[in-house]
Amino acid sequence: MCLVSTTLWADYPERAAVAREAGKKMVVKEWKTTPDGKKRWVDHAEVYNAQGQLVEEAEYSDFGTRLAWRAEFEYNEQGQLVTERIYNERNKLDKVRKFEYNDAGVCVRRLNYSANGTLNSYRQFEFVFE
Repeated sequence: MCLVSTTLWADYPERAAVAREAGKKMVVKEWKTTPDGKKRWVDHAEVYNAQGQLVEEAEYSDFGTRLAWRAEFEYNEQGQLVTERIYNERNKLDKVRKFEYNDAGVCVRRLNYSANGTLNSYRQFEFVFE
């Protein structure tokens, strides 16, 4: 599977397993709290589908009062990530990433598009075994 924009998904693989085992949509909210514990706010949120796939992620700023960015993820029938849509702080589409896989199911290319659909660049992944 290709890496998505977040490091949290890779850092907390058990979140996907929990959603998959429950067979239900799951929302994970990460709270920041002041040292005295008197104030807290949502800093980050993730939504997983019943298959344990990350389908939406959001990061907040200004003590949880403002969206910093948001991303949506789509998967194919094989469960592979095929599209990632990233939205800016105004919740407007900023960029789109599409993922291509080889016959073995390994992600070999990530294409980076602007919001208007123009291909800006792509990353080609090469695997060398030594």
